[in-house]
Amino acid sequence: MVPLQTKTAFSLLQSPMMPAQLVKSAKAKGYTAVAITDNNVLYGMDNFYRAAKAADIKPILGLTATLHGLVTSQPYPIVFLVENQTGYHHLLAISSYIQTHDTTSFADIAQFLPGLYVILPAVGELSVVLGAEPERALTMIQTLITASAANYIFLGVTPTMRPELLTAMKQLADTTGARLLAMAEVTYADASDQFAAQVIQKLGQGEVITNVGQAQREPATAYLPTASEWQASFETAGLAEAVANTDWIAAHSDFELVKSAVTLPAFTTPNGETSADYLRTLAQTGLKNRLHGLDVDASVYRQRLDEELAVIIDLGFADYFLIVWDVINFAHKQAIRTGPGRGSAAGSLVAYTLWITDVDPIAYDLLFERFLNPERAQMPDIDIDIPDNRREEVLAYLHEKYGHERVAQIITFSTMAQRAVIRDVARVFGLNPSQIDTLSKAMPRDAADLTSAYEQSQPFRNALIDVPVDGELLYETARKLEGLPRNSSLHAAGVVLSADPLVDTMPVQLGEDGRLVTQLPKGPVEALGLLKMDFLALSNLNILDIALREIQKQEDSANFNIATIDLNDDATLRLFRHGMTNGVFQFESAGMKNILRQLQPDRFEDIVAANALFRPGPMQNIPHFVARKHGQEAQDVPDQSMADILAPTYGIIVYQEQVMRVAEQFAGFSLGGADLLRRAMSKKDGAKIAAMKTDFVNGAVAKGHDSQVAEQVFGYIETFAQYGFNRSHAVAYSKLAFQLAYIKAHYPAAFYKAVLNDAIADKKKVSTYIAEAKASGVTLLGPSINHSWQGYSMNKAGALQMGLASISGMRRDFRESILRERQENGAFKDLGNLIGRLESKYRKAEQLEPLVYAGALDEFGYNRASILASLRGFIDAVGLAGESMSLFASLTPKVREVDELPSAEKLGYEREYLGVYLSGHPIEPYLNAIPENKRLDIASLAVGMNQATIIVYVENVKKIRTKKGDQMAFVDGMDLTGSISITLFPQLFMRSAALLEPEKVLVVTGKVEQQRGRDDIQIVANTVMDAGEAIKRFGSANSQGQPEALTSRATGRWYLKITAAAEAAGALDALNVVIQSHHGKNPVLAVYEATGKKLALGQQNWLTDGDDTLNALQQILGANNVVFQLD
Repeated sequence: MVPLQTKTAFSLLQSPMMPAQLVKSAKAKGYTAVAITDNNVLYGMDNFYRAAKAADIKPILGLTATLHGLVTSQPYPIVFLVENQTGYHHLLAISSYIQTHDTTSFADIAQFLPGLYVILPAVGELSVVLGAEPERALTMIQTLITASAANYIFLGVTPTMRPELLTAMKQLADTTGARLLAMAEVTYADASDQFAAQVIQKLGQGEVITNVGQAQREPATAYLPTASEWQASFETAGLAEAVANTDWIAAHSDFELVKSAVTLPAFTTPNGETSADYLRTLAQTGLKNRLHGLDVDASVYRQRLDEELAVIIDLGFADYFLIVWDVINFAHKQAIRTGPGRGSAAGSLVAYTLWITDVDPIAYDLLFERFLNPERAQMPDIDIDIPDNRREEVLAYLHEKYGHERVAQIITFSTMAQRAVIRDVARVFGLNPSQIDTLSKAMPRDAADLTSAYEQSQPFRNALIDVPVDGELLYETARKLEGLPRNSSLHAAGVVLSADPLVDTMPVQLGEDGRLVTQLPKGPVEALGLLKMDFLALSNLNILDIALREIQKQEDSANFNIATIDLNDDATLRLFRHGMTNGVFQFESAGMKNILRQLQPDRFEDIVAANALFRPGPMQNIPHFVARKHGQEAQDVPDQSMADILAPTYGIIVYQEQVMRVAEQFAGFSLGGADLLRRAMSKKDGAKIAAMKTDFVNGAVAKGHDSQVAEQVFGYIETFAQYGFNRSHAVAYSKLAFQLAYIKAHYPAAFYKAVLNDAIADKKKVSTYIAEAKASGVTLLGPSINHSWQGYSMNKAGALQMGLASISGMRRDFRESILRERQENGAFKDLGNLIGRLESKYRKAEQLEPLVYAGALDEFGYNRASILASLRGFIDAVGLAGESMSLFASLTPKVREVDELPSAEKLGYEREYLGVYLSGHPIEPYLNAIPENKRLDIASLAVGMNQATIIVYVENVKKIRTKKGDQMAFVDGMDLTGSISITLFPQLFMRSAALLEPEKVLVVTGKVEQQRGRDDIQIVANTVMDAGEAIKRFGSANSQGQPEALTSRATGRWYLKITAAAEAAGALDALNVVIQSHHGKNPVLAVYEATGKKLALGQQNWLTDGDDTLNALQQILGANNVVFQLD
């Protein structure tokens, strides 16, 4: 007995059973073969096939196709099973046809029947027709037999079939020669999964289970029984022959899912040259252009280029490089910026000469063998970064050049993750949105899965108890569904390219744009041997492009070339040192900023290293890297022959290429062999590592090294190799980051215009960028009805103007209508002129109010309250006048002047509609609540500060109870520079509860920590004070009644020499007192005279500038031992 009709989770939202679970269950229940027959798609075929092979159970690939009937117009299922390799390819074609057409009839796919077993399932068109019109049933079978060109037509029967229907089936089989087949659809593995199957099906149908208890008690009918149980049930019903036919199909089904040789499209060269000759010509010409005007040894470049070309051509990859070059060439001709490189491709000089990458691999000691190893002969993988708003143009070019049937984007599947699956199941259980939100929010953010969330979180368990249904059942059901595919979408970057129509190799379907999408995800696509290219949409390239276009509009910067900037520019490095990297690619996270502040990078190589180290695994080396850079830790290496290789990283192996260099220079490995060693170590392949260790030690001894030292060196590189990062990728992405930071340092207005437009829908980012822009001296103008465009723009004076798209509540079509009218007929003169020129559908107070609250109509010369009070009168006048401008002129009312909105209300509306405060800030009157040298702004906070004091405006307060039942709170606060979460544990909460209200201004002191499971930082408060009370304690505003400006900015750094005499006299204790009383934003470097040791103090020990600090330090250390150096 063999199960031949099974539905898995890849029949999306119809089954809770993954293909691997089907295989495992079938194996455990005594089956030697099993089929997969998902509805219309072959999403799970690779997963199923490999699981079955691993379990030593025969896989039978199939499909349940929904076709318009053979003799009726209604859609019914027909099951197809693969007989042989021809049938396998025909199954791909049938699924692809169904998934690329709106409807499919039997006639549409009849040509693909050879090589397939055709089964009319027990529940389908045949069972409907047979009872009422036996003659039409006979016609159905004859049609199938004729189309299939073989007697492989089967009629599905079950033990529970009505006796009269079963008799008719047997008679039909005798008459036509079709065979009876024992089959019943399996949708879940075990009877206990019945309820989970109901839930996922209801989810797919968008329905609710009205009686959960009753549904749970329903009998299981679609599970997989044991082989003996199922066989017995059929034989008892007199269907032994039908059972035997399942075994016959299993015995005769014979196909292999094999990897095919990569079939690259042949690149058409001009003048009939071979691909190899044309590639060589392009590369040599490109090298001349790259080296023009450079003071380098050209022979070194020419030799490496020849060596790389030889490998590429010998391995048959000339067409591949030309295809990639052609895409890049198209992009550049269309002024589409591409990234400097991604992954190991940046290590190829050929890629550099073809302008595929923009990193000189010789200048940065990048290795070609890390990219394309002749000793491994694997397909090269060149990934291309493209601005997110231009990717579509590149895809369109690929389709046009190579044909729609040969190009497809790669599918991916969104799975039912822990929070999402809880929400989904709760919805099916009938919970309302509020109840669902409460349950979802009770889940811990950092739990790995639902089981962890349940075990770790008492609030989550309590929330399950509180729901008005069986919470335990809800949780257990969600746990069964967790991780299942929920829907398909597109891979962020992957595109498949083939010399032949893709359907010859894999199943495809139509995407939303009408182009082909693979039915298999990335891994199986590559396993089938298809050429995959990644075109990653990168918004940072769009940011760079916008900023550069703005820079080049300026007369004095018209010829600015970002490619020629100094990558050791100190002004740019200063931004990195201070962690001022918001908007800088890959350097924006709180954790990365903290590393930069510790590291204090003073060269581009430090930026590259930080990029490589700030990842899981390598992170453990960061403290040693920082300490070694600052001379606080010896740069020990096992052998001095490694010193030069590891010098750029202070004796620590950071890059995979360093492992390769050590193997090459210390043990005589070829770089290809060194790459194999590097791969074995990174994958922790014990057998290969052991074999290569012998080669390593023998090679080292042959080069004159002691075998014991060789063992130590091997152990050293093995320890670091598993964490080593691809240097080629780190250099390329760090170059892009540095370019963005350079623009931020030297052209801040252009930079902020670009990042603000990119983040225009993200109010939190917009708020941060605007605060930074103002702090860097950029003038920000609010939205204007006559000067704003859709996004942020820059005027001739260099000021940034907010766009109309910055205003929440304004419809896009309304914004477009305003801009179109302004461009065609000139500026709006006044309120009446504006309303009179609007399209009638936009003459509504609710459409215009967002413009008023955002200040976009301020230029009409009236305060916002007056304009708000006058809107309806102007709208009514325009309505009465119709098209008559003279009548409108006589009816136009005057603006009704009233007092302006209260300041707090006016600011509140700005925050609501713009996401930022423009005309002021709620904390400004309180800035003097704490002396400047004792407070920080949020943007300056860094992990590790133990006593940071900030002034915040409270936006939100969330109160919860701990496991012990005590109350505590999380407060969302903001200042002029950003937002932060503040945690108040129970003791402090008890003392401060009365202060914790939205719209309050508080002075908070506490420890800065990383938020658990998130990249953001938080303050764990130890004191909270009302800002008004703080003013009474510390003094009021200045004589003008305005808050004094913050002056404690990071403007330089302190250098302290600690003499032996001062150290002996207790200078360190005295220094700690000064640090506490003069804490600020200027880094401190201490040099110990006795040992020569240099120590960069952590940010919690930085100092303010000024004479008071200087005098205090000189009293302790001596006048000649303290220096403050401006940046």
